[in-house]
Amino acid sequence: MGAPLQDITIYYFGTAIKDAPQDWDFRNTVNYIADFYHNSLNGYKPPKTGRICIVLGAYKNWDTPNYFGSICKFNGIIDEDKYLSLSKIEQYRYILDLLHTTIMEIGEVYKWEKAPFNMAYDHVIHSNFQFEKRYPVKQSRDRRHTGQIILRKTAETATLNAVITGTEIKEVVLIEKRNWHWYDTTYKMALSCKWIDNLCFGFLKDNKYSFFELTENRVINNLQFGENDL
Repeated sequence: MGAPLQDITIYYFGTAIKDAPQDWDFRNTVNYIADFYHNSLNGYKPPKTGRICIVLGAYKNWDTPNYFGSICKFNGIIDEDKYLSLSKIEQYRYILDLLHTTIMEIGEVYKWEKAPFNMAYDHVIHSNFQFEKRYPVKQSRDRRHTGQIILRKTAETATLNAVITGTEIKEVVLIEKRNWHWYDTTYKMALSCKWIDNLCFGFLKDNKYSFFELTENRVINNLQFGENDL
């Protein structure tokens, strides 16, 4: 199996909408939607494509999409005044529609499968733009408890929760940090979470840990994330 589709990135070339680093609202919005949509592809990768870059502006610079190595690039038209007039949830929908429409245009040119992208679009819509990714349930060695990781994201934050079941069901926050979207370390951390022993479920790697301890009924954590830590 080749390398996965690494990310879908939305760029903006315009002046009407404030963008990072002066203002992070628009940048967080487009990154959140692109990451949500990308994650909802469930691993689908268009042939020979490592990244998809969508460039939004008041007009199109290219009539057709193009490749630079494995990076596929195309542009879409954004109505800046319309975007600025919308509520936040409407802005999410507007950016999602632009992203999906542009990718469908690319797909027509390169004959990509449409179903994975249509399913990703529908999933984001049906989720009401609330990102939640549930990982497989894992059973403790003594089979008395199960643990499951749930990754939830907003445009600004990423949170890893652990759901522990046994004589009762308990959900606790293991990690809460800034959301770095497709680069965010919570994806890899979620995959690493496990039963450390029969009483401890969570993350443990390279002397860094955040896990729930059943006997003490609390999260034990030595992780610290700075503002710029992925």
